[in-house]
Amino acid sequence: MEKTQRRLVAAVSLGLSAALALSTGAAPAQAGGSTDARAAGADQLTGFGYRGDVYGVKLVTDSVEALDLKDAHAQQLCTRAAGRVVEQQSAVSVPDNPLIQVSASTSRTETYVDGETHGVRGTNTIGDISIGGTVGPLTTPRLVIKGLQTTAHAFHTPRGYGHDEGFTFASISLELLDNTVVEQLPPELQQLLAPLDQVGDTVFTGTQQAAQQVFQVLSDVTKPIIIPGLGTIALGYENGRANRHNAQSQASALRIEVTAGDRRQLVELGTARVRMGGPAPAGVFRSGGTAMDYQALQGALRFGNVQHKALPCQGTRGRTQTYQVPHATQLVPVPVQLEGVTYQVNGDQFRAKAGKKRGKVAKGWSRTAIRSVSIPTAQLVITDVSSRAAMRQKAGKRVGSKVSTGVGSITVGGQPLAVPAPGEVVELPNGVGEIQRQLVDTGYRGSQVIGLRIKLYADAVVIDLARTAGRIYEG
Repeated sequence: MEKTQRRLVAAVSLGLSAALALSTGAAPAQAGGSTDARAAGADQLTGFGYRGDVYGVKLVTDSVEALDLKDAHAQQLCTRAAGRVVEQQSAVSVPDNPLIQVSASTSRTETYVDGETHGVRGTNTIGDISIGGTVGPLTTPRLVIKGLQTTAHAFHTPRGYGHDEGFTFASISLELLDNTVVEQLPPELQQLLAPLDQVGDTVFTGTQQAAQQVFQVLSDVTKPIIIPGLGTIALGYENGRANRHNAQSQASALRIEVTAGDRRQLVELGTARVRMGGPAPAGVFRSGGTAMDYQALQGALRFGNVQHKALPCQGTRGRTQTYQVPHATQLVPVPVQLEGVTYQVNGDQFRAKAGKKRGKVAKGWSRTAIRSVSIPTAQLVITDVSSRAAMRQKAGKRVGSKVSTGVGSITVGGQPLAVPAPGEVVELPNGVGEIQRQLVDTGYRGSQVIGLRIKLYADAVVIDLARTAGRIYEG
């Protein structure tokens, strides 16, 4: 296995906490060759599974995404087809915080074949990023980055799998508060400023050449660099991995936790993740789970993807992969606390050589489990919520699927409430809402199941718990 990882961590303590890791995977010159060569393989089925996920801005609070604030999101769902392009743009992005301004963003994912090279590439470009400044009575330091580009690339050549990832920007500037004494700043921040030109008492700027020196400073820092009055910032992570069966590549240009003002938020800027693997003789899996999907105000606000985990497109060669999230919290409009989230995925593809089952076969399953769910305002506590979706397909046939759910107990105000049977609904006391178990959506490609759906009428909130999908696609 080849694994490369280089961390560039810089913190600007502001509640801006970010991590960027850099890794390089010697990409051959032909990987990702000419546009004409790639176009020639447009929409041609291959023996690999590809997936890409690229976005400009993502807002995360305690492991829970604000889904309506994930902009310029270009998602390439699992496919075996080369020549597929997904591109999304946003004119301007304001991630729910006046201290953070992001200009036009473009995201793109592309699968390609060029001779004997197959690959998937994801790219995000953001024109301008401005963090901090003056908002009403609040004045903070101001960080400006222009021309931020993030790229992730996974590929396969006759020599095997490889990856290549990175990010660049055209210029950077930092304006500190008036009367700031540079010599009294944290040592790490002084090192960060050293490669920049001081164009005023408290203003520092640098072009891309200086930026490379900034990256080196960040790579030497083991914890976030503090920018007094703003928060913390970590620049640069790039990492990838390649082995005999697959390659994955990811890069995140900037992750900022902003503590100035009346909120503490983590904003992820410029992220690209791609992966590919094989063999995929029968199709690709579009399977995985998320612990919570939270909708408020008739869908106007959406939160979820609690560190969502998906089954690799080509499967796991029959091995079970397990991921755990200790806890996650959604605070508004109705607080929800999750403890002990577990995701499990398993998938395999093979060629059955004898009997009635002869032919190309894909089969697998995904499971999502939550040890405890608490909604304090409703005095509601639910334990051991889970859902599982299994799927099996013989090439050219309908996907066979099977779903199941589990619930340990439900209490309201410390009093037990009957656990609904699959498909049934129980009313919460005093008519405040209802709980429905095992909502299933089944089609030709497989099924999706929701373990529990909670509706709180007065708050216009719908909370889906333990949502798991199990689907297989040939293309």
